[in-house]
Amino acid sequence: MKKVLNLALLISFVLTVMVPLTGIHIHKLASVIFLLLSLVHTVVYRKELGAKRWLLLILILVSFVTGIFGMILDHIPMVLIAHRAISIALVFFLAIHIFVFQKRFLKHS
Repeated sequence: MKKVLNLALLISFVLTVMVPLTGIHIHKLASVIFLLLSLVHTVVYRKELGAKRWLLLILILVSFVTGIFGMILDHIPMVLIAHRAISIALVFFLAIHIFVFQKRFLKHS
C-alpha cells in the first residue's frame, strides 16, 4: 500500500510540475491531488517525521495557499511571484527527499 501511495505521489508531483505542457487546469487538479496525497503520506509515515519533514509539509501547504491566492488576487503580481519562488524551492527539497528515501526504500525491498 505504501508503494502505491508513493507512486501516486510521484505521478501527481510530475503532473503538477509539468504545467507548461499540461496546462493550468491539469496543474490545479494535480496540485490538489498532490496536497491530499501528501497529507495521507504524512499520516502513514507520522512516526518518522522530524523537523525537516514537517517543514517540507508546511512548504507544500504554503505553496498551495499562495497558488489559491494567486488565482483570487490575480491583479497583485507579487502573490504569483511568491508562489513561483516557493514552488521552485519546493521542487528542490522534494527532489532531495525522494533521493534520500529512494535509497532507503531500495534497501528494504
